Amino acid sequence: MLRVAGLCKRFGALKVLHGIDLDVHRGEVVVIIGPSGSGKSTLLNCLNFLEPYDEGEVHFDGVLVGYRLDDKGRKRPMSHRAMSELRSEMGMVFQSFNLFPHKTVLQNVIEGPRIVRRQRRKEAIALGQALLDKVGIGDKAHVYPANISGGQQQRAAIARALAMRPRAMLFDEPTSALDPELVGEVLDVMKTLAAEGMTMVVVTHEMGFAREVADRLIVMDHGRIIEVGSAQEIFASPTHPRTAEFLRKVL
Repeated sequence: MLRVAGLCKRFGALKVLHGIDLDVHRGEVVVIIGPSGSGKSTLLNCLNFLEPYDEGEVHFDGVLVGYRLDDKGRKRPMSHRAMSELRSEMGMVFQSFNLFPHKTVLQNVIEGPRIVRRQRRKEAIALGQALLDKVGIGDKAHVYPANISGGQQQRAAIARALAMRPRAMLFDEPTSALDPELVGEVLDVMKTLAAEGMTMVVVTHEMGFAREVADRLIVMDHGRIIEVGSAQEIFASPTHPRTAEFLRKVL
């Protein structure tokens, strides 16, 4: 579903991604771990072109992300409309919840389907309520974000992403801004999505979640993928010294 080839990203003179190659198969849960500053979030942002990449290619279900090819095979920027449509197929959940504070939880969830999908209000409300029930906060539909906990806000953000009926979900450290006692309720929602076959790419520091849910574990350091394998293999016997050093500090 996702194919990344030779991906490079620079911020000025600083190169933060060095030729990343990665395939994510349909229904697979890929978890990315590694020390802070290793390029994990930048990679995730490049997957749906929130960060334009400088070299290489990203394909989503066979479609080149961020660019189109002209008659001579040269890359040209993808139109804003086409990019918006492509992004709607890849739900994104961030560290911060990014909910509209002046809208209720339900209004936040139905905003995308109403504006981007042109869904009728009645249908959007029914879908939004069903998704809020799914993530366990159906009783908070008419409450404003400021009046619910951080864990509930993040579950609302997940429901908002799911409301676009995406074919894949990207999670950028979705529990890092939460108090420890609220982490579990968000991870439980993500585990349910994984069990239902949702294609997921997850950047996280939650090693227990990675061990339980990941079909494949990706370890990054200094903008490179240094190790790939099953969570069981990597946690038990990492082959790269930097992986072993990182795991000793976090486990």
